[in-house]
Amino acid sequence: MRYLFVLLASFICGFVYDFVWTKCVDAVQHKRAVYAANLGIVIYICTLMATVMVVEKCLWAVILYGIGNWLGVYLAVRGKK
Repeated sequence: MRYLFVLLASFICGFVYDFVWTKCVDAVQHKRAVYAANLGIVIYICTLMATVMVVEKCLWAVILYGIGNWLGVYLAVRGKK
């Protein structure tokens, strides 16, 4: 059960990371400094989780993190229309 939680958390964290990253780049381009800085904190937290997964050699969690990354960017960019 704990392993399934780690996999789900990994996917969610990967999604949040790249969704927020895309929004952060947009905020920087539009010179919204406070918003970009706040998003930077979320990015930092998600990066910590990815680092722990790699160190723990949790391959499936890393793969799900990557899938979440792809989906996060896709939805963030798709929503810009």
